[in-house]
Amino acid sequence: MKQFRRKFRKYPIRAKISCLILILSFTVWGYWIIVSPQDNLFIRLYDHYFSNTWCKNFEINDNLSCGEESLFTQEKFSDFHPGNWQKAVDYFTQKRNENKENQNKPEFLIYLNNAELMQQEKINGKKSYTIAIFVPINRDRQDRAESLLRGVAQVQEEFNENPQHPGLKILIVNDANDSNDSNDSRTVHQLAERLLSKKDVVAVIGHYTSELTKEALPVYQKNKVVVMSPATALREAILNGQQFPENFLFLTNPSVRLQTPILIQQLQLSNLANGEKVAVFYNENSTFSKSAFEEFRNQLGANKIIERDISISNFIPSKILTEVKKEGAKVLILLPDGGINPNSLNNTLRLIDENQDQLPIGGQGVLYNERILNKKLSNRKLSIVITWHRLTSPNPKVIEQAINLWGTGMIDDGTAMSYDATLVLTKALENVSINNSLQKQRLDIQQQLTNLQVKEGASGTISFDDYGDRKENISQIVRVVSVPPKCSEYEVMFVPINYNLSNLKCLEDENLSK
Repeated sequence: MKQFRRKFRKYPIRAKISCLILILSFTVWGYWIIVSPQDNLFIRLYDHYFSNTWCKNFEINDNLSCGEESLFTQEKFSDFHPGNWQKAVDYFTQKRNENKENQNKPEFLIYLNNAELMQQEKINGKKSYTIAIFVPINRDRQDRAESLLRGVAQVQEEFNENPQHPGLKILIVNDANDSNDSNDSRTVHQLAERLLSKKDVVAVIGHYTSELTKEALPVYQKNKVVVMSPATALREAILNGQQFPENFLFLTNPSVRLQTPILIQQLQLSNLANGEKVAVFYNENSTFSKSAFEEFRNQLGANKIIERDISISNFIPSKILTEVKKEGAKVLILLPDGGINPNSLNNTLRLIDENQDQLPIGGQGVLYNERILNKKLSNRKLSIVITWHRLTSPNPKVIEQAINLWGTGMIDDGTAMSYDATLVLTKALENVSINNSLQKQRLDIQQQLTNLQVKEGASGTISFDDYGDRKENISQIVRVVSVPPKCSEYEVMFVPINYNLSNLKCLEDENLSK
């Protein structure tokens, strides 16, 4: 140490000062690294310019994934991290090619595309946008979650095939279809906050239910991030009295205000005689369900409505059906929530069983559910209003692409609607500069959507009014009919109300009566 001091004294004063500044700089930098790495400007700049940071700060089991883990199986993908992108590409390619089941898993395709983009960024610096989608990955809604992801993955694949486009990465977020995250007891509001803290998400798709959209909306509005929601509840119900200076909520599905008249007409509810009524079953605590109920009451008149709670735990179908019949019910309208209350759909299915095709039944898209098909009963008095059906799709190309990607064209309305939501966002991104700041990109997307019209959607043309609601009413009625086993494992299937069953390709030379 003495020898060092003697040598140090021999240096000129400027050299001494420079040395002391250098030592002090490294000391401060080291302190920031140890004590406060997240606030360190040097670290952030290094990560931005010299390191593949995308997906780097994602924790395991945090309900967010860009490819490091499966949110469905909790499998960890160790190759999905900086330096191993090509290994990740090879892994997910192999997984998709292993069997038909894996080919039909959208999670694998999304992570494959993400890894490919990270490898391209590593090689040639290609830039990418990031969109997040919230899906309900839980025991009752896993099929719906995968359905939604297929639409997103399909557009991601198409967008990334164009070399003129920047890349499109997808983050998957599991909100569990519950305002309380079962893994860490955080609300969906906090989950949305955590997502947007990643600082690279330009837009969001979700949530599956109006309840979660309503709860998370203040987060998106505060951060000025567009959220494309498939919610059918009225905008007023989702806003719940909140007012925002700018709108970042865009609804891709027609609202219950547009869907209700279709069911009224189909079931001829306007022709009820004096004393005849409609029994409406709904969950008052559900944003969607209550919103739909209020539309029936408003459009038919309160004097024509018998209301019942479909979500109660002591629901006795036989007793309740007898009661509403005595009160004059000639039609049942079933409006269970989207899975927020576990009793809601279960009670609905029990009521359908008890009715045994006596009274006509009408319902919203929640009833467009395999659990009804699983009964293997043809119910010709059941009318369900939905947004899309593959047999009447205005864009057959989407189904052809699905066959190539998933090995089947049996996609549903969830896939079609998430396809449309992602497609609209990518069309907006075509007019957004990736070199702009994240904040500017988010604002530009919102501005683009205001005047955008997309004609290549799975459901046809997509555009929004001044409030952000879908202009086109794409709703239609489906019913359940009997079909041979080769058409459906359930021996029944949903078909559009006026569809000619002889056109079903699965029938070949067989005849199927209506």
